[in-house]
Amino acid sequence: MGGWSGATVHDGVVYVGSKDGRVVAINSSTQSQSWNYTINAAIYTTPIVDGDLVYVGTYSGQVLALNTTARSQQDFTSLQKRYGEWEWDCPIDNAKSNAIVADLLVSDDAIYVSSSNGRVYSLGKEFGDLNWESKILDEKHGKLWTSPVIQDDTIYVSTFDGHIYALSLETGDLLDWSFKSEAGFASSPVIYGDTIFLGSFDRHLYAVKIGSDVPMWKFPQEKPAGNWFWASPIVNEGIVYAGCLDGKLYAIEAKTGEELWEFDAKNPIVSSPVLMDNLLIVTDESGTVYVFDLSVEIGDEVVPLKTISIGADVRSPFCAQDGLVYIRDENNKNNQLYVVDIEKGEVSWNFSLTKEE
Repeated sequence: MGGWSGATVHDGVVYVGSKDGRVVAINSSTQSQSWNYTINAAIYTTPIVDGDLVYVGTYSGQVLALNTTARSQQDFTSLQKRYGEWEWDCPIDNAKSNAIVADLLVSDDAIYVSSSNGRVYSLGKEFGDLNWESKILDEKHGKLWTSPVIQDDTIYVSTFDGHIYALSLETGDLLDWSFKSEAGFASSPVIYGDTIFLGSFDRHLYAVKIGSDVPMWKFPQEKPAGNWFWASPIVNEGIVYAGCLDGKLYAIEAKTGEELWEFDAKNPIVSSPVLMDNLLIVTDESGTVYVFDLSVEIGDEVVPLKTISIGADVRSPFCAQDGLVYIRDENNKNNQLYVVDIEKGEVSWNFSLTKEE
């Protein structure tokens, strides 16, 4: 699910988007700003780096491609087409909004965009040319805030009105199979094998086998969880790890939906868990980072390997690389990027994302 711009790390540079409309690149070695570009539209999507370009979507309906190499060498205040930069404007049609809230999806040759006008778009990576647009997928709400996912030649999209749609990756046409739930889906879909996993507004996590019109299972099996599964789960070695707004992290057998264990963080978990080697990393909304060692058996009493507090409001996606976790603070007063050293169990460094006057 989109809604808050997280951090991306690529070749020693951290990229973040801001609500005040800037893409900021931070050199992790010097812990200083490498460059920034002002778009003048809030950014709720997490930047995605592919080759020399970083892609972002904006709340005013643009997708931009910025050249990371050129901008690290020279301060540009406008788009540079000579360096392959481009901007695409999403049509608003008759919708209330064309805002891009969900994270972009980048494949080998295209970018896929979920728009608040209810459609999915495919763009060419090189020039941002439109390949195709889908029909409106959520007539009831008229918006898409979930990111699509690709398997083989099919793109799958979940909607607030409770559908999972399958679209042709080549044309964007609807394929024969779709799935309908009575409740809307809150999270973006995740595919593991031939099964889609995603959270619903009915406070259940669903496992839906592609091609089936009934769920393989719903979790919890008896009564609903204490709140929504807002963040997408992750699946590793046959186990689904799902954070919930009820403050709990659940480990679930992917085939059966049986609960293996749960951990109560006592604060809402808004961000998806992240894997780094054999470590499962979870943050709650209060800014506490929990680290679980998946290489050892977790018994009835679930105790994190590490518990690290950064004292920040955490709702955005975070990333982990080379022993470090990169986390955005959603508190407008602080507006920091925190870099947490897992081995040391502390904040290694932080960077203010507040625009200098």
